[in-house]
Amino acid sequence: MRQWALLRLLADSTSGLAVRHLAEQLGVSKATVARDLATLERDFAVVEESVGAQKKLFRIDQKIRALEAVTFGVTELLALYAAEAALVALAGTPIHADLRAVLHKLRGFLSPRHNGGLDAMARVFSPHLRDHVNLAAQDEIIDQLVDAIARRRVCDLEYHAAWKGTTRRHRARPLRLVWHRSALYLLACLGEHTRLTTLAVHRVRDLDVTSDTFTPPALDVDAHVAKAFGIFVSDAEEDIEIVFDADIAWRIDERVFHPTEQKERLPDGRLRYRVRSSAQWEIIPWVQSFGALAELVAPPAWRECLRGTVEVLRERYAGLPTA
Repeated sequence: MRQWALLRLLADSTSGLAVRHLAEQLGVSKATVARDLATLERDFAVVEESVGAQKKLFRIDQKIRALEAVTFGVTELLALYAAEAALVALAGTPIHADLRAVLHKLRGFLSPRHNGGLDAMARVFSPHLRDHVNLAAQDEIIDQLVDAIARRRVCDLEYHAAWKGTTRRHRARPLRLVWHRSALYLLACLGEHTRLTTLAVHRVRDLDVTSDTFTPPALDVDAHVAKAFGIFVSDAEEDIEIVFDADIAWRIDERVFHPTEQKERLPDGRLRYRVRSSAQWEIIPWVQSFGALAELVAPPAWRECLRGTVEVLRERYAGLPTA
């Protein structure tokens, strides 16, 4: 949020501002402002100008300022409201706050009559928040992660592994934030490892952005994300085959669950689904969610794991009275 506040100060100035003035306005040190400006200069078209022998001023590039004259069509405004509705789970974070600021800024340029039109647009898409992680308490950590990723800064973080009940500190090189099923995840290299680790941002208990920089490892992050069935990836990939009954095949047909999936309709109306993945603990629960309408055919080890789960459930419900 501090960097966005800095951008807003620069945007309000036509002649440029000195580091000292910016530091006073933000209530931080000149060194902090200098670091932020270095990031913004590279990524957000902030221009540095020399005034005399010593003094330097900073401003927004005039080409970027020209964007202020851009107008929005009705469907483009509608798309912004759709984005806000879709990202309502990020409420309380810098990302959602800036999206709300965009909409608020647009309203400031419109007459009351046109603002009434925006109110009508806002009613087209309704936020539907279910099964989400409340990230409001992580706003500062998210802000720091965005800064660290942009500036390639090493982080020291404290992470709580809920399934193990343990909390550990890690030295991390943060590379990407990924939004998946109403939760935010961090892709990072931990310690000296060159492989990517997926961390749930809401489980990060503490974060310190260090002054140490790093060179991004030779990893294709986009390919890594595409490889995941859900969000997690490991090297133990298997060829998965699932057969869905005819009664539910239509549902599998109309959705894309993975970019490399293969679907085949069988003569009896069933659907054979194939994909290569390592996400055993994501795919098995997915198959289970269809009950008797889906069968995990391969790999054998996964099938055995599912069979064991079914046996436990059978014993758990065996003593229940029948209707």
